Amino acid sequence: MDCFKLKYTFYTFFLFIILSCSSNNDDDIDDSPLELTITNFESSNNQVKIEWETIKPKGLIIEDLCIYRLDKNQETDFVSEKRIANLPSNETTFTDYDVPYKKEVSYKIRINYRDERTTPIQFLNLESEEKKFTRQIISFTNVPFQVQKDPIQTNIFHILDKKGNGYLYKYNSSKNNFEYTKTFDNGNLLNNRFQIINTNEIYIADTKGKVFRLNADNYNTIGTYSTLISDNLNAFAISGNRIYYQDEETWNFYNISTGGNNKVGLVTSMDYSEYLGNDIFLFLYSQIGYDAKLFGFSPNTCNNLDCWPTFYNFPRNPTKTYSVDPNIFSWNSSKSKFITSINGCVFNISDMNIEKSLSDITGKRYFQFAFDSNDTIYACVQAEKKIHVFNSKYELIDIIDTKLFPLFPMKTDNDLKVIGSYEPISYWSFGYGYYFNFNIECAIETIN
Repeated sequence: MDCFKLKYTFYTFFLFIILSCSSNNDDDIDDSPLELTITNFESSNNQVKIEWETIKPKGLIIEDLCIYRLDKNQETDFVSEKRIANLPSNETTFTDYDVPYKKEVSYKIRINYRDERTTPIQFLNLESEEKKFTRQIISFTNVPFQVQKDPIQTNIFHILDKKGNGYLYKYNSSKNNFEYTKTFDNGNLLNNRFQIINTNEIYIADTKGKVFRLNADNYNTIGTYSTLISDNLNAFAISGNRIYYQDEETWNFYNISTGGNNKVGLVTSMDYSEYLGNDIFLFLYSQIGYDAKLFGFSPNTCNNLDCWPTFYNFPRNPTKTYSVDPNIFSWNSSKSKFITSINGCVFNISDMNIEKSLSDITGKRYFQFAFDSNDTIYACVQAEKKIHVFNSKYELIDIIDTKLFPLFPMKTDNDLKVIGSYEPISYWSFGYGYYFNFNIECAIETIN
């Protein structure tokens, strides 16, 4: 009997111990949630660094730890998140070295995990707060039609945007802002390159014959002139008080002083004209052959009775297809050379021969060019995020990587900026500006 009591007491004590341990284990289960906190967020134009910490109770298993990014330029932009990293579950830092060139870039961390403390097991996710990186970026909804450096103020560029009503922007490269804006009536008519005359006046002509004369400093209107047009004004040049212009294929002039039109009837058929001084005009041809020629016109040789040019003929090598394009055209600082076309053909004004074709060196097609004061050429490669740099001997001395697809290089003595597109652009030839319209968003990028 005593033995039975002893065994009973022992079993009772042992069962009590087991039940007590089981009860204590249940009480020790941590049912607190997973915690995720961003502890550091460092942003710059070239990289963004994120640091975080997690508090993970026992029984929670992290399956995915991902970094997501969103970017936009306008509030109306459609924004979709992009997963840019899938990291180990114990990682606590990430650096983005490929930050999109947008005004606002946001980041967040998302963790997918399972909770094995419950029956059945639950599959859950947790997101961090969103961290934003913002910066001042000047953007355009369409590719601008023309960009030209101011001849006096070396940090100023004039940008013609044909979108909507049409706009001319005075861009300060040093301050990265627009100092002045001129608004027109119909951007679709602004298919002629504007010209800067006497260093401080800008002339812009639309296809219906209206010519705007602006002060280059503040964009105030000096005058507006209406030339007599039968078809379309597709080229013009300013010499003294005359506006020479081409109406379809006939050469005419408008007298600024008297307001009189003179249709002289000379057949010209060029696609771009510019006055060079000393009664000499540059004509570019891109539809009836590809050529560049010099002609002379003055009040003595071109009047309301007769108009016949002086011809400047040089021994020349024949030009190739796509060697001339008014939409792709830039002077060097001394106006002794100009570069044109997708092939980067450099013409010497002294003999009108092509000194070099940059595409013969690289095999690339280009979009636009810019000379610096040392005749170094900055050439934007089509459909690639690269700018080729050639010295005055046409040697490729550098290749600059860009975040956007570069279109218009803007070089000053202190820095290099470029208008670039967010998508690649393909362009081949000239067509009165109508083929130089690209419905692609772009922005001004600063090259470090």
